[in-house]
Amino acid sequence: MDTKTELHPVTKEDRIDFLDILRGIAILFIYAANIVYFSGYFFFPPEAHIPATNLVTDNFVDFTAFTLIDGKFYSIFSLLFGIGCAIQFQNLNNNNKPFAPFFKRRMFWLLMFGLVHLVFIWLGDILTLYALLGFVLVWFVNCTNKQLINWAILLILFPIANWFVIHVANFNYPNYIFQLNTEYSKHFGFQMTEWQGKEFSDFQAYLKNDNMVEFFKMNVGNTFIRIGNILLEGRMFKVLGIFLIGLWTGRKILTEDLLNNIKFLKKVALYGICIGLPVSAFRSYIEFFSNQDLFWSFLNTLSYAFGTVPLAMGYTALLALMYKKKVKFLHWFAPVGKTALSNYIFQTFISITLFYGIGFNLAGKFGITVIMGITLLIFILQIFMSNWWLKHFRFGPLEWIWRQATYGKKIKLKKV
Repeated sequence: MDTKTELHPVTKEDRIDFLDILRGIAILFIYAANIVYFSGYFFFPPEAHIPATNLVTDNFVDFTAFTLIDGKFYSIFSLLFGIGCAIQFQNLNNNNKPFAPFFKRRMFWLLMFGLVHLVFIWLGDILTLYALLGFVLVWFVNCTNKQLINWAILLILFPIANWFVIHVANFNYPNYIFQLNTEYSKHFGFQMTEWQGKEFSDFQAYLKNDNMVEFFKMNVGNTFIRIGNILLEGRMFKVLGIFLIGLWTGRKILTEDLLNNIKFLKKVALYGICIGLPVSAFRSYIEFFSNQDLFWSFLNTLSYAFGTVPLAMGYTALLALMYKKKVKFLHWFAPVGKTALSNYIFQTFISITLFYGIGFNLAGKFGITVIMGITLLIFILQIFMSNWWLKHFRFGPLEWIWRQATYGKKIKLKKV
């Protein structure tokens, strides 16, 4: 093949620095949301904590972290996914290359990473959902900007319709998936527990398990819980909707220099935060203080739809404005953003090592303030690791494997 017509990864010169920074920030706060589950905080009572780790700040940190973090940063990551799609689409068009075959290969290999992560290692994986929805995203790349926004709004609000289907029409289709977990777990003799009137495999026993074979077997069953929860929340609709906003944003960045449109960024930051923050705080009140009956469940779904995405967009615009003001510490996040896939998977392995029974067995031992401190320490380690790695190598280790699989050729990893 003529080397002039070959596909190549994006070069350093073609990267948009702010997007790497934003991706690195998203990786930090996605971990801050995930570690609540990794650490067992969500599954163990306060009595299980080491007493010294129950601090007076815990209630405040718990409520504030849920309000400011939950759902917002995987929404930003979804936005970045759509922006990346727009950039790749333009690059291929500029080189007279078909977009769909390339992007489908890219999604196929992301799906392979995601399935291994989801089925065998951790049920909270987001890569599998992103990859599957990436195949759907291909259908939208030729839509007009107006069509993208209309579809995005419809999809982001569709979890409300999903709630009515499940709770009012009484067609609880996710329950069929949850039942598979129950049957699987009983078949293998796993310890069971009841949650919201349904039997599931016991997550305390899962976290405390110290047998590696049992760990993998339990993870396979937990896959059904993940799929059921995604269907129950209607998350696939919301994520695809944000992908479309990202696709629109990517076009605007490339064709209208959106990241330099200060007036627009200020408007998004103001409206996003002013709408999203109080609605998200109301959702936290529901989560922490309501009885979670049908009425409050509906309000929870409603507040998630109207609070999470606006606040995520407000954060994004505010960070873009800070970047334009040359706030220096933002650049600390860029190396992690450039190796986001590797760092995301690294967070899983280090968390399993710290908290699970097959590791140091610290699940359920810490209050939330200490857990957030652990999050920050691990992320600082990731900053140093990513900086060191990128001094010697062109891509993160998993990014390198992903690129080689996508482009179907050997790509140089080491820097000269």
